[in-house]
Amino acid sequence: MARRVFTNSRERWRQQNVNGAFSELRKLIPTHPPDKKLSKNEILRLAVKYINFLVTLLNDQTQDKSRNSLSLLTGGVLTLSPPETGIKQGHTCQPGTQR
Repeated sequence: MARRVFTNSRERWRQQNVNGAFSELRKLIPTHPPDKKLSKNEILRLAVKYINFLVTLLNDQTQDKSRNSLSLLTGGVLTLSPPETGIKQGHTCQPGTQR
């Protein structure tokens, strides 16, 4: 009897930790609407998609920087496109100002 109580208690603790981890992961995944209820399966699938998106974005930015650096080194004309930061085209940030 005491062993079963201990086992049940340990399982409740484990389940609370798993649920807490999913809750924390859910906070990091952008969705619309932001408070949409997601299953654990949906959270994991969206997390994988979001990580892949971020990796692709990082690789694209790294490649762009490499091309821009190469262009400067070879004396080519450097044309920069606005970074994918969510800032609309046409807006500029002046040094020392924050957006």
